Amino acid sequence: MLDIHAFQTELESIVNIDSGTYVRKGVNKMADIFSEKFTSIGWQINWFETDASMFGRSFVCAPNLDQDFDLLVLCHLDTVFPEGEVAERPFSVDGTKFKGPGVADMKTGLLFTWHALKQLHDEGKLKKNIAVFFNAEHEISCPNTREIIEDLSRKSSVAITSEAARATGANVYKKKGIARYLIKFMGKSTHSGVNPQDGIDAIEELAQWIIYLKSLINLGKGIYLNPGMVSGGKSINTVPESAELSLDVRFTEYEDGKELDALIRSRVNLPFNDLVRIELEGGIKRPPMTPVAETKILQEIVEEIGKKQGHTVTWEFSGGGSDASYAAAMGIPSLCGMAATGGGLHSKDEYVETTDMETRFKIYKETLDAFSRVDLYAYAKVPLQKV
Repeated sequence: MLDIHAFQTELESIVNIDSGTYVRKGVNKMADIFSEKFTSIGWQINWFETDASMFGRSFVCAPNLDQDFDLLVLCHLDTVFPEGEVAERPFSVDGTKFKGPGVADMKTGLLFTWHALKQLHDEGKLKKNIAVFFNAEHEISCPNTREIIEDLSRKSSVAITSEAARATGANVYKKKGIARYLIKFMGKSTHSGVNPQDGIDAIEELAQWIIYLKSLINLGKGIYLNPGMVSGGKSINTVPESAELSLDVRFTEYEDGKELDALIRSRVNLPFNDLVRIELEGGIKRPPMTPVAETKILQEIVEEIGKKQGHTVTWEFSGGGSDASYAAAMGIPSLCGMAATGGGLHSKDEYVETTDMETRFKIYKETLDAFSRVDLYAYAKVPLQKV
C-alpha cells in the first residue's frame, strides 16, 4: 500500500531540494537522505566520489555487496535544473498532478524504490540480493559513473530503472543511443568593411556543417542529428574567427551510431573551407537499450502483475537515454520507465499523475519482488551471455 498523503509530504521535501547535476551540495543532500534510509534496514553502502570539485557523490546499496545481484535497480539523484529553480517553482499540486523540478525525473521513482523495498523487507520477502545504484551524473551521460554501472551490471541478472512511465502510462522496453559532440571552428578575423577578403569565416563553415549534419538524418531508421546550440563571432562588423556547435545525435541501432561517429570524425579532416581548422570533442555517450531474448520474459511478468491489479500494462520505444542502456549493451535484460506516470520532463510543465499512483506503486513493488526471483536461464532458449 502507498499512503498518498504521507508520500506527498515526503516527495515535497525532496523536490524542494535543488539537485541539478552541478549543484553538488543538493545532490549530496539527496544522497545522504537515501543512504540513511537504506542503512536503517541494514543494507551495505559503497560510496563513489568521482569528481569532488564538480559532482555529487553516487552510491550503491544492497543487502550484500560482496555477492552477485539478482536485480539491479538504477536510480539517479540529479536533475537538469540549475540552482534557484526551486525558489521559482517549488513543489505544487495541480488537480491530480504533483509538479516541481525533478518530480517525475526522477524523485518520485526514488521514493517508489525506497518504499517498495522497505515494505518487502518488513514483509520478509527480500530473499534475494537486490542492488540499487544512485547515480549523481545521469543527466550529463555519466562521464564518471558509466564504468561503475557497467561493473555493477556484470554482477547482475536483470536491470531496471525507476524512471517515470511515459505520459501515456506506458513502460519502456527499448531506447535510443546517444552521442554528443562539441565542434569548434577556427578561422581568421578581419574588418568586414575594409578587408573582408582576407578573413576566414568560421560561422560560414559552421553553417555548411549544419546542412551536412542534417543530411545524415534518417527518421525511418530512427536517426536524428540536432545541432542544438551554436555560437560565434565577436562583433557585427568583424569576419568571425571562431564558432562552436553542440550536436546531439540519437540512433536506434548501435552500428548506426558507430557509422555516424566515423562520418563526423572523418569530416573534421575535410572542411568545406580548407583554411578553417576544426576541433572535435565527444562521442557516443550511451548505447541503445536494445531488447534481448529474455527481455520479453520480463515484459510478460510485468503484464501479468498488472492484470492482477486490474491494470493493462503497455510498452513504448522511447528516444530518451537510459542508464539501463549500459546494462542492455552487455546482454543484460533491461527495462526502463517502471515507476509513476509522468510527463513534461526537463521542462517547467513536469508532473507525475496521482490518479493511478497507488496502482502503479503496487505493480512496481511486485515487479521488484518478481524480478529478484525469476530464473531467466530456465526460460531462455538461448543462454544469457554476459560480456
